[in-house]
Formats: sequence, C-alpha cells, structure tokens
Amino acid sequence: MATTNDKPKRRGAVPLTALVGRIIDPVIAARGFANGDLIAAWPEIVGAAFAGWTEPERIMWPRGVAGKEPPPGILTLKADGPRAIYVQHELPQIIERVNRYLGYAAIAQVRIVQKPVAVRRKAVRPSLRPLTAASESALSGRLAGLADDPLRQALDRLGRGVMAPRDKKS
Repeated sequence: MATTNDKPKRRGAVPLTALVGRIIDPVIAARGFANGDLIAAWPEIVGAAFAGWTEPERIMWPRGVAGKEPPPGILTLKADGPRAIYVQHELPQIIERVNRYLGYAAIAQVRIVQKPVAVRRKAVRPSLRPLTAASESALSGRLAGLADDPLRQALDRLGRGVMAPRDKKS
C-alpha cells in the first residue's frame, strides 16, 4: 500500500543562477578565483581603457603558513599582443584597483600573457516607451523629496521601466 510519503517531491522553478553556479564554480575555483565576481566586474575595476583588451586569467596563491595572514597572490592577465606594453606601464594602478575591489592586499604581482581576449559586447538596453502625463506626474511626485541625485536618477529609470505602457499580447 502506497503512502503519501512515497510520492516524489515536486520542486518549484529553480533559479538559473543556482544551476549555473553549480557548474561554473568548480571551473572558476580551479583558476584561483573564489567566485566569478572579479571576472564579471573587470570592466568596472580597470575602466573602459583596458576592459576591451585585457582579461583576468587566473590567480596563483602561494602556500601560506598556519596562523599567519595568507600571502598575496599573482594575477595572470591576458592582454592583446600589441597592447600588452600599455598594460605593463599601468600595472601599479591595476594592482591597486584589484586590491581595492577585493578589500585587502590580495594581489602583489601581475603576470601578463599575450593572448587574444574575448570581445566584450555592451548590453543593449531596450528603449522605454514614453510615459503618459498622469504616470509622469505620479513618478515626479514620488521622487520629489529625494536629495541624492544619483539615487533619484536610478529610481527615475526604474520607475519609467515599471510604469511604461506595455504591448497587449494576444
């Protein structure tokens, strides 16, 4: 006789990030990265000047001594061949920016490897439809009390995205 406990448990929808994370995390860890944050934030770390033709490849961590702070690692950067010399000149700034992003002196040295870098494409934002006059006034009324300009601009973009009229799908 079957009981209710014999039925297979149904799971709801699983977020894609949970599935992808399980697959990608071991690959990223093998390259010396704790997670993919450094790789994902690379354009913000080094800026637009270097983001298009440099890419972090791996971090090599030296063996530490028990009870002491871990020694800093060596970041290996991929750079397009002819532009590697420019990266060489900016290494102190790159090390400083990476360490600032990570929050501690994690990197002491950078090795440059001349390899082709994957082309980064900018994400294309869909254009928003104009708001109706009523929606426009409601949004401005809600944001009127904010003094922080960057926050107000971000909330304005969010509000326009939420309040914009949508196509009716049949």
